[in-house]
Amino acid sequence: MTNPSLENLPPEMQARIQGILQQAQQQPQQQAAPAAPAPGLVKPPSLMDHVIALRQEVNQLSQQVEASSRVMEAVGNAVGQMYGMFQEQTTASNFSTTFQAQGSQVDTDEY
Repeated sequence: MTNPSLENLPPEMQARIQGILQQAQQQPQQQAAPAAPAPGLVKPPSLMDHVIALRQEVNQLSQQVEASSRVMEAVGNAVGQMYGMFQEQTTASNFSTTFQAQGSQVDTDEY
């Protein structure tokens, strides 16, 4: 290798770079670069692609957890309000006792 910065690399990496350079020299130079990759050739995802996908997945999961916690809080508040409504009612107030009290007054009235 003629580049001094490449000489500092490990021997495996130097060999790999040499192989890539030799393959590039053996293949004929193409003047026109293809506009889009061929449908059969799919570029394998890079480490950055994996990191971006993981960040998106974590973001979705955190949104789901936040939504779930909001639902749990709303349900808890509703149950608390219902419990409070029944706790405020200290005496039995049903229709039959009110009707009986009014009925006894109607029976005593004479026309």
